[in-house]
Amino acid sequence: MASLKEVRTRIASIKSTRQITSAMKMVASSKLLRAQRGIMGLRQYAASLMQMIENLNKELKPEEKSLFTLAGEGKKVLLVAIASNKGLCGTYNAMVIKRTLDHIRNLELKGYEVQLFLIGRRAEDFFKRREFHIFEANHDVIDGVNYADSSVLANHFMNLFSEKTFDRIDVVYNRFKNAVIQELLVEQFLPVPEVLTIEKLPESPTKFNFEEPEVILEPSRNEVAETMIPKFIQFNTFRILLDASASENGARMTAMQKATDNATELLKNLTLTYNKVRQAQITREIVEIVSGAEVFNE
Repeated sequence: MASLKEVRTRIASIKSTRQITSAMKMVASSKLLRAQRGIMGLRQYAASLMQMIENLNKELKPEEKSLFTLAGEGKKVLLVAIASNKGLCGTYNAMVIKRTLDHIRNLELKGYEVQLFLIGRRAEDFFKRREFHIFEANHDVIDGVNYADSSVLANHFMNLFSEKTFDRIDVVYNRFKNAVIQELLVEQFLPVPEVLTIEKLPESPTKFNFEEPEVILEPSRNEVAETMIPKFIQFNTFRILLDASASENGARMTAMQKATDNATELLKNLTLTYNKVRQAQITREIVEIVSGAEVFNE
């Protein structure tokens, strides 16, 4: 059985650890709340915008379509993996890395040449050690996500696609549902796919049985597409980064909550052990005193 000093040392260490995990949970909770507010405000707008772009693409003739909706002729793919810069967020980074590896294998089986664009130091550390072909990395954009930085990143992706550096860009990221659940997704980012709607629009309470009239666009359809689709790509980049940031903080908050609960449970067990050791020591000392007294009485 451990000595009293050893048990006291362990109790002090666990208390210190619990204070740290509790503080980290509060910080992650605060960051999650800010990101969650932004996401909830974007859901309806994202759904409407995606539906509008879908309808616009359906109306466009082949010669009117935007460059960013046309599939490339080559086999070069840029795979964007969004992880985190810090750890202590459960299996968040491990799942992103696993899904990225699976997608790389699937693409290579189809004959594609894959290069990586990594967001998050944890992902870069993993793939760099294993000598994957890393095209570029950007770790600042995931900390304090804002529309200005995400627009710069979106423009960079559009330039890579328009200059035919890559014929396709895919992204691996976590879509935020709540603090406990994050949905790991692989999406085609460029060219913009024909089916976009991942958000659900609320159903209209009144339904009419007539065909929707053809939308008349002013100026021309081509000009509208050339303006709207790049703006949609910028917005979509912001949405993805915001989802990933909220998912990371949700995963970290959950992990730190579990760590705090485990530390509390361990403290209970150690306190019980400490009391048992102390009681055994007191009992032993009493027995020694009584035995010594009996010797003097003989």
